[in-house]
Amino acid sequence: MLLQTDTRRRITLPPSLGIQPGDAINLEVLEDGRIMLVPVEPVPKHQLWAWTAESKEAIAASLGDPGPSIEIETQDQAEALAKRWTDAG
Repeated sequence: MLLQTDTRRRITLPPSLGIQPGDAINLEVLEDGRIMLVPVEPVPKHQLWAWTAESKEAIAASLGDPGPSIEIETQDQAEALAKRWTDAG
C-alpha cells in the first residue's frame, strides 16, 4: 500500500485497518530503515503492578479450579448434594 505524506509529514491510514482516532500506535524504526506501526493498548500506571511476572502467575493460579468436580450419576446423589445447599439438610 503506497501512502504519501502531507506538508506536515503526516499520513492517513485507510479505515480498513481498523485504527480509530485516538488509538495508540507504537512506531518502530527498524535497522534497515523500514518503519513499523503496531497498535498498542497502553496500561495505566496504577495497573502496572498486575503486569509483573509474579503478579501474572498469582492471578493465573487464583483462577484455577480449587477443588475437583463432582459427577452426579443418580437421583439419590443429586438429592444428597442439594441438601448441602439448603436448610433442609
